[in-house]
Amino acid sequence: MDLFPGQLWESLQLQAASTQGQALPNPALAAPLPVPMPEAAPEPFTALGEWRQQGQRVLVLQGQSDSYLLCAACKLPKALRPGAKLEHYLFKALERDRVVLLDAEGREHAITLSRLVN
Repeated sequence: MDLFPGQLWESLQLQAASTQGQALPNPALAAPLPVPMPEAAPEPFTALGEWRQQGQRVLVLQGQSDSYLLCAACKLPKALRPGAKLEHYLFKALERDRVVLLDAEGREHAITLSRLVN
């Protein structure tokens, strides 16, 4: 038995011309495949902990390359207040249950603090 018989180009062209006008046998096979949803990007920071100093809430965030102290209006020398830069983000606000950051395009990114809220 010859599994791969020889064929002439003319026979292949005739076969292709005869099938061009035919519909596909199964329209479901012709439908485009669904586009998978992109995975959510990992959060740029992780909340590690918080404390209060002189009545002000201080939050510790772990970034890609460093740790940061954030507060709304404290006087700690190394703490960042709203408007400060964190890696490629801008610190917008420290709220009761989240930290709001802005990326370079101005989009908000919220880091949930639910496990830290008392």
